[in-house]
Amino acid sequence: MTSKRLSITFIALLFLSSLIAQSSTGTEVEFTTNDNITISASYLVPETKTKSFPAIILIHQGGSSRQEWFQFPMVDQLLKEGYVLLAYDIRQHGKSEKDQGDIFNLFNNPKRAPLDLQAAIQFLEKDDRIDKKRIGILGASVGANLACVAAASDEYSIKSVVSISSKTEAAQNLSGKEEPLSLKNAFHIASENEQGGLRKKWAEELYTKTTGKRKIVIAEGSLHGAYILKASSTLTNQVIKWFKETL
Repeated sequence: MTSKRLSITFIALLFLSSLIAQSSTGTEVEFTTNDNITISASYLVPETKTKSFPAIILIHQGGSSRQEWFQFPMVDQLLKEGYVLLAYDIRQHGKSEKDQGDIFNLFNNPKRAPLDLQAAIQFLEKDDRIDKKRIGILGASVGANLACVAAASDEYSIKSVVSISSKTEAAQNLSGKEEPLSLKNAFHIASENEQGGLRKKWAEELYTKTTGKRKIVIAEGSLHGAYILKASSTLTNQVIKWFKETL
């Protein structure tokens, strides 16, 4: 009898942990880009009651998916601070639809990945709970390049971004513009030795192109993208503080 009760309790705990795991990644949603690509995303809304929420779009690095953001506590911390989070899979990644063209082209073509970001912003703007003037981006690698594109154009209506392991040339290509990027309100992060020091160089270049509120941190080591944050709770706290001050 005791053994049976223990088994039932164990099954109940497994079921409960499963529910917690599902809820921790939010509600799965889809939206469509202007070129008719279906984008899959996770939508997380704080439990606190308020008339309007600020929102942060999370954009993963190339070869990964939105799931990379759920591997460390920052997501829960941002939710507790009252931010709505929208983490989406870039086309050709995760559960999002595939389109024509190769990966290198995807990371440089202004008519592909930027359309995913525009659709994500439009999705947020349709939600009456979102303060449309307080939308930010946290991006890693290609996600960082997209964040830089948005920070350099009023067309995206983005107030503040955090760019981790960005690349100047790729960001310029994704913008689709010939004139050099001029960013506003951006926090640039890279590690000292990633890609032989090139990511540090590009972060410094983009920092010099940033007006308004700006910040740069070069972390020790050679980690890339979101893994830089995963390795440093101090840097994670700086990112949260940045959004609290700029968003």
